[in-house]
Amino acid sequence: MTPVHSHPPLRVAGGRVRRSAVRRAVMTILAVMAAPALFAQAPTLATLQAQVERLSDRQAIADTLQRYIRGIDRHDKDLARSAFWPDAQINMGTPYGRDEYVDHEEAELARYASHQHHITGQTVDLQGNTAHVESYVFFFALPRDAKKDQVGPLTPGRVPANTKTRLGSGRYIERWEKRNGEWKILVRAYVHDLSVDADAVDYCDTRPCLTRWDREDLSYVRPLMPLTAEQRRARAEANQKTRSPAR
Repeated sequence: MTPVHSHPPLRVAGGRVRRSAVRRAVMTILAVMAAPALFAQAPTLATLQAQVERLSDRQAIADTLQRYIRGIDRHDKDLARSAFWPDAQINMGTPYGRDEYVDHEEAELARYASHQHHITGQTVDLQGNTAHVESYVFFFALPRDAKKDQVGPLTPGRVPANTKTRLGSGRYIERWEKRNGEWKILVRAYVHDLSVDADAVDYCDTRPCLTRWDREDLSYVRPLMPLTAEQRRARAEANQKTRSPAR
């Protein structure tokens, strides 16, 4: 007598068929039947290409803006200038063309002993070969003791005692254009949002400083190799004497 919960083996002409084989066959049939619906839900190649291009455009804009920030903090005017189209219009309170703006900004930053700019949040509205971009920028600017400068190529300076450093934040509001596959700034307006004053500290007066405002800065070295203690000391000693083209 066959037990209640047992199942007799399947039979076909010429012998038995294992139940596992039947299950596999059924699953294969179901998968084939479901395939058209799955493919209908999958993104098309054109959709994937558009998504990749959009991500590539956003990354190119971010990279170009970081190149500009590096340029102004290293006083590398060619690098800063490369973020703008030649016909760019910039207004930071006063309207400038590209070259005039880069020259003006470099001269203004040269009045400080040290400075840094940091890009934080960014929104990008892409419309074909045009993008409207809002980028938050946070910056530090330490006062410079020009009396300690010697005449020569510009270097970071010394901070006067008992002075304040300026911390500020604002936004670059920009229109970018993509020309020949390259994104650059065409229109820039700056909106300043806040400023904070804090006690200034002359870090380089008591500790070795390696920062340079030219292409001798470590960030330009290719390939970068580990510095020996002697090399670090030599760089720091070279920075002890601050210089400015005009005292």
